[in-house]
Amino acid sequence: MHNVPSAEADRQKQGTIVVSRAPDGGRDQFRRYKVFVDDAQVGLIGRGQTVRLDLPAGPHRLQLRIAWCTSPTLTAMVEPGEATSFRCAPGGEPSEALSAVTVGTADYIALQQTDEPMEAARVPRNGTTRFRLATALGFLGGCLVLIGAWIWH
Repeated sequence: MHNVPSAEADRQKQGTIVVSRAPDGGRDQFRRYKVFVDDAQVGLIGRGQTVRLDLPAGPHRLQLRIAWCTSPTLTAMVEPGEATSFRCAPGGEPSEALSAVTVGTADYIALQQTDEPMEAARVPRNGTTRFRLATALGFLGGCLVLIGAWIWH
């Protein structure tokens, strides 16, 4: 008869990788990053989200990807019963967008290990921010109407 390990024994041999994505950053705000552990996709992470991955104890390779761009590959040491935390965000400055998708594809996403998971809190929009957003969207809508009218006639 074989001795089958219990679910509790399996949990004691596992740890957790926690990946948190910054809630700010204009680039990629509506896109999710693919989360890879040991070259296998294990999840997706959107802006302001946190992903928890239960993995066997030991070293694991962690990388994030979007289209042909990636983060650096980091080694996560997973300890039994412990959590190893990482933070990700769009890499570089907005002015570097062209170089980020051409020569800097391996640093397109910033990924770093942290002491604790990041708590993503949404900042409520005040009246001024709402007014500016509504004005910008109204202006954009007006421009689209004018362009459509110009093309139509």
